[in-house]
Amino acid sequence: MKFLYCSLLFLLAYPLNAQPGTDSLSTRVLQPADMQADFRYLRRLLEETHPGLYRYTAKASMQAKLDSLDRSFTKPQSFYRFFKTVNGLLADIRCAHTHALPQKDWRTQFNKVQKTIPFFILPTQQHVFVLLNGTTDQTIKPGFELLSINGQSIADVRQQLYRQHWADGYIQSSKSQLRGEFFNLFYYWFIGQPDQFSLTFRSLTGDTLQVNAPAKPFSESLRQMIKNPVNKQMVAWYVNKRHKHPWRLSFPDTLANTAILRFDGFGGEGAKNGAEAITTFQAFMNKSLAKIEKQRIRHLIIDVRGNTGGWDSQGIELFTYLMKTDSAVPYYTRQHSITNGEGSSSEFLTFSDLSEADRQNAKNELTPEPDGTFTLKQDSGIDSTGRTPKRYAPKPNRFKGQVYVLMDGESASTASEFLAVAHANKVGVFIGTESGGAYEGGNGGSFITLDLPKSGMQVTTPLVYYNDAVPEPKQKGRGTLPDYNVPTTRTNILTHTDAQLNFVTKLIREQK
Repeated sequence: MKFLYCSLLFLLAYPLNAQPGTDSLSTRVLQPADMQADFRYLRRLLEETHPGLYRYTAKASMQAKLDSLDRSFTKPQSFYRFFKTVNGLLADIRCAHTHALPQKDWRTQFNKVQKTIPFFILPTQQHVFVLLNGTTDQTIKPGFELLSINGQSIADVRQQLYRQHWADGYIQSSKSQLRGEFFNLFYYWFIGQPDQFSLTFRSLTGDTLQVNAPAKPFSESLRQMIKNPVNKQMVAWYVNKRHKHPWRLSFPDTLANTAILRFDGFGGEGAKNGAEAITTFQAFMNKSLAKIEKQRIRHLIIDVRGNTGGWDSQGIELFTYLMKTDSAVPYYTRQHSITNGEGSSSEFLTFSDLSEADRQNAKNELTPEPDGTFTLKQDSGIDSTGRTPKRYAPKPNRFKGQVYVLMDGESASTASEFLAVAHANKVGVFIGTESGGAYEGGNGGSFITLDLPKSGMQVTTPLVYYNDAVPEPKQKGRGTLPDYNVPTTRTNILTHTDAQLNFVTKLIREQK
């Protein structure tokens, strides 16, 4: 599975020498006929290929919504107003892998052209505060709480931005990704593009301050964030901190008999296909488990915080190295599509990430069902149709000690599937916040990415509906819930302390 978001800061993605330009989309006006053409093309894409279109909304209700929107494009609209309508529709599907972008080069436009809030804003459960000040003024310091933007309360702003966010089901924790660049970007796309911002803050001592700051392209704000002395400590801690390897094994000096396995993502370490992804992951895990056994480790911390996914197979492999049962168990109960590449929907598959060979072979990998869907064969070897869920046996060298899993709202896609199945099979103790993917499963696998023909907006949708092998959840559309809810607070950020790891440390030390 893929996912759009990156980790805490992706500041390295932006060159500092960018020259400002003009956002032509801000003055562009779309005519009714063009909006109707784009909307109907998008509707066909959704109805013919999106397997989760009716996952959280009854078909009759979704169809009524689509009909209503189809009738609404009777007058010319600004580009961003139409984009807000399209993106709002996709957000209503409640699928983290379904989204719209105004154009292909949206990152470049945000960096060089679009003038946004010159602060790095970081929401937590309790506060929305400044992490980095991108102005020349030194009054506003890291940790100051943001109260309002141009007369709108931050609660109102937050509600408008969250309305447009792409998330699975009814999960709120994943919306923590709307920080920094994405907070500013969503404000620009969905609330407004003012040249000046009037911002109200509350200091750490409780004083209220108001600051007027001109909107700036992000590259300019970033340059000033690095220069402004009030940010010195935050820059040292958080800016441009990336590890060479996304998977890492460590043995903390402060905890005896303990190891930490950190997975930034399940991206395959350069794997070009599924087979390579499995081989590469197994090599890392076998090497790591050998070291863990040599060190006689009894406590293993698995850290998938901020892990936004990758190869499904790597999540499955990790699970088999942690299983507590000696018996093989299913990971998915079913995966299905609503198209096999035939008929009118086949034109959309040409925009998918499937190769020509994969598209030609699609029918051989799918079992047609009476309801018109197509089950992906799991090759379980039990029946010829592939309908029986494939079962996975524990690895002979699996870790048999106590496992602790660190998770948060950015543990999404493949990571959220791993968390759901691992939690259902009681592989360990789960600490953090609700995962970013639905417990019962999401939509993903392969994806279609295309441009709407008239507006040029880029839309991405998934092709596969996933059912995780977990019990029926008490509340549909929620993520995996931790055994211990331990959120990251403003104090944790400002003091560079790890709330979840500290909690696990306490758990381990309290054991006999």
